Formats: sequence, structure tokens, C-alpha cells
Amino acid sequence: MPKQTKTYTKILEAALPLFAAFGYRGVAMRDIANTVGITAAALYNHFPNKETLYLKALEYAFEAQVGGLSGALGNARTPHERLTAFVGFWVETFGSDVILRALLQREMTDADDTRLALLVQHVFQPIYAEVESFLTSISGRHDPLMLFTSIAGLVMYHFETTPMRKLLPGFRPSQDEHEALVEHVTMLLEHGIDMA
Repeated sequence: MPKQTKTYTKILEAALPLFAAFGYRGVAMRDIANTVGITAAALYNHFPNKETLYLKALEYAFEAQVGGLSGALGNARTPHERLTAFVGFWVETFGSDVILRALLQREMTDADDTRLALLVQHVFQPIYAEVESFLTSISGRHDPLMLFTSIAGLVMYHFETTPMRKLLPGFRPSQDEHEALVEHVTMLLEHGIDMA
């Protein structure tokens, strides 16, 4: 593996929006090389194949977002603070990184078993390993994997449906403020829907 140079990072940063827009199959190594302004041979000096580049780009995208997760969880003391911090992490991650969101949507739509397995192994499993005990600590009654996917899903779907939600009666711009979404999801998780 070559040393992570400026060019290496530039390649990752150029590849992410291409993969998000066109998918794994829709992007050729020469497209990435052209975007970066290097030759295909120079690109292959950094990454032996498209699969390696793709995985490294996804790891890079998540590392940029996940770096603060431990700190956010470590600073929260009460279960409410910890849950709020965890929901806030996902709101910030999915709300601020359109490319990451698009990559995840594309992967779930493509449903390529091999790439999904690699994505889980290299990206999601490390994140989940970090938060599994945390999720058990805030709610020992719930399956931590179900809780993990439910929280991420609630938040991600909010952002995915933004264009449509804006057209529905009752939409208010304040509903898209990160603080409002964190409060809503946290309250929903803590108290459920009051059916009284």
C-alpha cells in the first residue's frame, strides 16, 4: 500500500462524488484519473483496482464523519444525554454529508452482495463494534443491532425524503433544523407514540 500522499487523498476525494452520482459500475478508473488530473497509470500506482479504491474511498468518507463519535458518547453521562449524543451524531453525519448519504442509498439500491459484505466488514462493522455496548447500556431490553439500524434509519430517511416532505401540508422549515430532528427522534425513542 502506498504512503497516503496528497495525491492519494485527492483521488479519494474525487472518487466519492463520482461513485455517489454514478455508482460503482458507472465509474471507470480513467474517469477518476481524469477528474484528479493524473494518468490512469499514476492512479494504479495508488490503488491496484477499482474495488480497492472504492472501499478506501468509503472508509475515508466514514472516518471523516465517525472520528468524533467516541468523544460525543464519552462526554455524555446520563442515558438521555448519551442517546441524544448518539442521535445527534447520526443527524450531523447524514445531514451534513450528502455524498455519504448518496453512496449508502446507491449501495442499498444496487444490493450487490459482494460489495455490501465488504462495506459491512470495512466500514459498518467497526462502527457497530464501537457502539454495541453503548446501545446495550442505554436500553438492555432492546436488541442493539435493531436499535442501531432503527436510529440510523429514522434519521437517514428524514433527509432522504426532504424534497417530498417540503411539498406536504404541515411542512415547516424548522423541521429540517438539526436540533429539532435530534429532539424529535430522541423523544420518539424514549417515549414512543403516546396513544392516549
